[in-house]
Amino acid sequence: MKKKLLGALLITAVMTGVLGGCGSKNESPAEEPAAKTEAETESGQDTQDSTGMKIGCVFADLGNTSYVAMGKAMEEEAKANGAEFILKDTGNDSSVLVDTIENFIASGCDVIIEQNSDAAVTESINQEALDKGIIILSFDNEMENASASYLASNYELGYQIGTMCAEWSKGAFEDGKCQIGLLNASSYDFILDRVDGIKAALEEKNPNCEIVIEADAVSTTDGLEAAENFLQAYPELNGVVGINDSVVLGAYEAFKGENRVGDDVGLFACDGSQEGLEAVAEGSIHRGTVSLHLTDVGKQMIKDGIALINGETVESTTNYFPLEAVTVDNVQSFLDELK
Repeated sequence: MKKKLLGALLITAVMTGVLGGCGSKNESPAEEPAAKTEAETESGQDTQDSTGMKIGCVFADLGNTSYVAMGKAMEEEAKANGAEFILKDTGNDSSVLVDTIENFIASGCDVIIEQNSDAAVTESINQEALDKGIIILSFDNEMENASASYLASNYELGYQIGTMCAEWSKGAFEDGKCQIGLLNASSYDFILDRVDGIKAALEEKNPNCEIVIEADAVSTTDGLEAAENFLQAYPELNGVVGINDSVVLGAYEAFKGENRVGDDVGLFACDGSQEGLEAVAEGSIHRGTVSLHLTDVGKQMIKDGIALINGETVESTTNYFPLEAVTVDNVQSFLDELK
C-alpha cells in the first residue's frame, strides 16, 4: 500500500512540474515569433508578448516538490515581466549541468539561474556565459562568479530542524531519551553544514535524543527506502530528522506503512513545500518543517535577474532565505499563503 501511496505522490509532483512548464531535459524552445514556448506547449496556456528577454533556470532535482512550486512561481513572475522562462533539472548529474548551461547560452538566455554544488565543474562554461554578457545567479550556494547568490544559512537551518526534534523529544519521553535516524546528502558541502546544525542542536538541547542510523537520500523514493531500512534495523526507532521535505515525506510513508504513527514517533524536515506543510497539518507524526519561503526567493531571483540585465543594481549580492519553524500550531497560515 505504501508503494501505491508513494507512486501517487510522485505522479502528482511530476504532473505539477508538467503543468508548470518544467520539461526537464527536453530541447529548448525555438525562438520563432509564432511558435509556442515550452511552457505553452505543456500547459496549454498562452504567454504574454515577450520583451525578448530569456531566463534559464536549472535545479538539481525537480523530484523535490519545493523546486516544482518554486519553478511555477518563477515562471509566473517572468511572464508578468514579459520574459520567457525555461526550467530544467540535472538529476544531480554535474555533466548534465554543464550541458544545460551550454544549451542556455546557445538558446540566447540573458540570465542563467543555477543550483550548483561544485562550481569548479562549471567554471569554464560559466566564464563563457559571462564573456557573452549573460547574468549568472546562484541558488543554494555562493559562487564567486555569480552576480548574486541566494542560499540558506545552512547551519542555522539545520539547527532549527534539530531544535524542533529536541523540544518534541524532551516532552514525549522520560528524560528525553529516544533514538532517531538521519537522512543526509553527504555529497553536498552545504548539506553537511545543515547536518552539523542538526547534530549541534540535538547535543545542546537534548543529548538523550540519539542519532543511531544514517543514510543518504536526495528524493522521496530515497527517503522511503532509507526509512524502511532504518525500521528493519531499529523497529522501535522514534523518528527521523532529514535535510528536506522530499526525503522526509518518503520516510513518512515508510513509518505509516509499518503503522508507526503513535505519540512516540516524530519526523522533522525543512523547505516548507506544500506536501510537507500538508503532512504537518495532518497532526500525525510529521511534526515539523522549516519554511524557507522558496516561492518568494524564486520571484526575487527573477526580479533581480531582470534588473541586472537592464543595467540596474540589486539590494544585496548575498541573500539568505528567511527561516521559520512550522508545526501543527501555525501551519495553516503557511498553507493559506500558497492558495
